[in-house]
Amino acid sequence: MGKTLKVLGWLIGMVLLLIIAAVILIPMFVDPNDHKDRIVAEVKKATGRDLTIGGDIGLSVFPRLALELNGLTLSNAKGFKEGDFAAVKHAEVGVNLLPLLIDQLLEVDTVRIEGLKLNLARSKSGVTNWDDMLGKAEGERESVEAESPQQDKAGLMAFTVGGLSIKEANLVWDDQSTGERYQIDNIYLETGELAPGRSVDLNFSMDLASRKPLLKGGVKLTSKMLVKPDEQVFSMQDLQLAVNLTGEGMPEEGVKSLLEGDLLVNLTSNILDLHDLELTSGKLKLTGRVQGEEIQTNPTFKGELNLAEFNLREWMNQFGLPVPETADEEVLQSLFLSSDFTASPDQLVLKNLLLELDQTKLKGEFEMVNFASPAYLFNLALNTINVDRYLPPKAEPGRAPGKPSKGGSENEPLFPNELLRGLRLDGTVRIDSLIVNGLQAEAILLKVRGRDGKLNLDHEVGRFYDGLMKGDVQLDVTGERPAINLTQKVSRILSGPLLLDLTGKDTLLGSGDLDMQLTSRGNTVKQLKRGLNGQLSFDFRDGAVKGFNLAKMIRDTKAKLKGEGTMVLNEPEQTDFSELNGRATIVNGVVNNQSLLAKSPYLRLEGSGKAYLLEERLKYTVRPVIVNTPAGQGGEALEDLVGIPIPVKIKGNWNDPDFSIQLSKILEEQQKAKLKQKLDQKVDEKIGEKLEEKVPEELKDKLKDKLKNLF
Repeated sequence: MGKTLKVLGWLIGMVLLLIIAAVILIPMFVDPNDHKDRIVAEVKKATGRDLTIGGDIGLSVFPRLALELNGLTLSNAKGFKEGDFAAVKHAEVGVNLLPLLIDQLLEVDTVRIEGLKLNLARSKSGVTNWDDMLGKAEGERESVEAESPQQDKAGLMAFTVGGLSIKEANLVWDDQSTGERYQIDNIYLETGELAPGRSVDLNFSMDLASRKPLLKGGVKLTSKMLVKPDEQVFSMQDLQLAVNLTGEGMPEEGVKSLLEGDLLVNLTSNILDLHDLELTSGKLKLTGRVQGEEIQTNPTFKGELNLAEFNLREWMNQFGLPVPETADEEVLQSLFLSSDFTASPDQLVLKNLLLELDQTKLKGEFEMVNFASPAYLFNLALNTINVDRYLPPKAEPGRAPGKPSKGGSENEPLFPNELLRGLRLDGTVRIDSLIVNGLQAEAILLKVRGRDGKLNLDHEVGRFYDGLMKGDVQLDVTGERPAINLTQKVSRILSGPLLLDLTGKDTLLGSGDLDMQLTSRGNTVKQLKRGLNGQLSFDFRDGAVKGFNLAKMIRDTKAKLKGEGTMVLNEPEQTDFSELNGRATIVNGVVNNQSLLAKSPYLRLEGSGKAYLLEERLKYTVRPVIVNTPAGQGGEALEDLVGIPIPVKIKGNWNDPDFSIQLSKILEEQQKAKLKQKLDQKVDEKIGEKLEEKVPEELKDKLKDKLKNLF
């Protein structure tokens, strides 16, 4: 038995000696450089490409099997620009033989690659410059699989790689079909020892540039990487990704960003977890967590994101972004955002959404479905916002601070038709308090629906100048010109404060109701005015029309016609009413009102006329009737006009109309009536005297009437 073991030991020793001798002697008698031509020919046969080996091929066998290549280039595919498809300045790899032979342990030295150049391209017809090699490789692989017997699936017990070192690598992607061109230079990759289940330091950096869009910059990545092949687990701890970009769409000084976090990918469980996420860019800081499920089959992601509060105006200035000119320079000072999210390839859902801009808080849920043709679903609540603070500053003198100027042209487009035609919306917005264009509203409920170019906005305002407002707006942009249909009902509003906020003048006081059913077509203010049609009605109580005192105007006109001086009384320039109502029809931008009625303790008024929206002018007549006169000097001057309709013509620009009272004819008729009355009295007296003694009593009255008619 002992002799047998000795013989076996001697045989094993002889085998090892022969192996050692072979690996020492083979490199001495076999020079791989003598076979360059054969290698080039085989590559040509396999790929159809020209391989150039400009440097020496180094080969060693013991104690490590090592290969070193220098000056390799592989020509480009036919039909593409002349030059190299790939080139390598220097590459080397080595394997320790004894651990491989004895322990089945694969120990690879650091793999080094220097000066790698790879030029990838796609032609205008969509063919890439590596398609030819993929076709050949796929055919050869299928042939080998068909001819080769089933191999033993048992793999190596373990393996290690001393590291990976890539320096001065360059990559170009040139897509002639789209005009895009990207270039990555100075690719640097350095790792520590790579072994299953062990963490390794990873350092990566590169410079990048593109032609469309025009960009350039740098990327740097550091991390502790862990790979567990048996468990299909990959992780990166202490991940830091720094990006620095300049170019098209970027601020002049560029954008610098840093992403930090910990990444875990488990392909067995099909999950991803990116936690302790932190992204910073200037004063912008985003934190959160992202978790993924079914990442290889049907990926979905969920998590939370928090954008820390920062000064939006300063951040935009820092990055060279245009800051909108606002009526209030104190806005855009503070922005904060937080939300939970769920995302898949065709859906994004935001829940527990909180957006704070200055003093405004927006909460709720938002969903986007089908990214190719998105639909937006939302249920949002907003506390308060003054929109006027964010609009451009006033450009006209005399307007109240913080209110936007009328500005703009009546010929400027109002609706982005193409955008609206593809918009799909279904949502609700609740607003506690809103100020826009000077108007104030509270307890607002908006319901928005839109699809295929048709939008509908139902709105209800619980508090609108002490009243209620409810209505519906329909917008149809499917045709060449947008079509608008408006139904609006306003109840018990205070017109004075409303007009004061809207125009700066409270020309109409009182509480009232307003109903409107309007339609129009057009995409500019001018077109909408010209195409406006519909009807409206109004009913106001216990108010006044400011700017003119109708009773005073009648009194003053009467005094002038008589050559008398006008009275100076302490009375406001307004015409009071207890009731004011009317109806109007609108045809092609002309408002026709034929049924204006107003009442006050001293006046009854009827009116009719037209308002021309395009020209902003009036042509109107009101016919006040004095039914009673107040006590005092002002009332006495009107006593003789009681019961007489007095036409008042109103015409001109509706912001400053002209008033004319048609009183002269009325006074002439009054003078004639008075003269006739006196004449009748005189005739009656004279006839009575002559007939007193000569005519019987029963004939006196008949004779008097006939004689009066004669005169």
